[in-house]
Amino acid sequence: MFTRHIQTSIDLDASPAQIWEVLVDLKSYAEWNPMLGNVQTGLTVGDPVRFEVLTGKGKSLKLKAKITDYHKERKLAWRGGASAILSGHHYFRIEPLAEGRCRFHHGEHFTGLILPLISFILKDAPDLYRSMNEALKFRLEG
Repeated sequence: MFTRHIQTSIDLDASPAQIWEVLVDLKSYAEWNPMLGNVQTGLTVGDPVRFEVLTGKGKSLKLKAKITDYHKERKLAWRGGASAILSGHHYFRIEPLAEGRCRFHHGEHFTGLILPLISFILKDAPDLYRSMNEALKFRLEG
């Protein structure tokens, strides 16, 4: 089985509650999120998630997943795909730091037999994840 992990983080001048409020306000993603659009879910473990990944090249990928982890003000994650062929486990994690700051961890762990065949598609993915992180920072800090 082949694997690839995209891992990004950014420090934010915001509390876990402030970050969480923006992160789970899915309807407002169109206002600020350059990576994810049209996210629809009930935000409960096991709930389906429908969303679009905005590639930044005028195209989007419509995908489906299921919520795998939901810990208020700490972690949100979902998994999608066909496990042996290709799957992705997307996560957001909030790590409190000193003095009202937090580190926002954002990434995805991909696994699957066809991963080597599509690695060219993922080459720009870290930049896309970082663009969402920067947009979240701007949304919170102005």
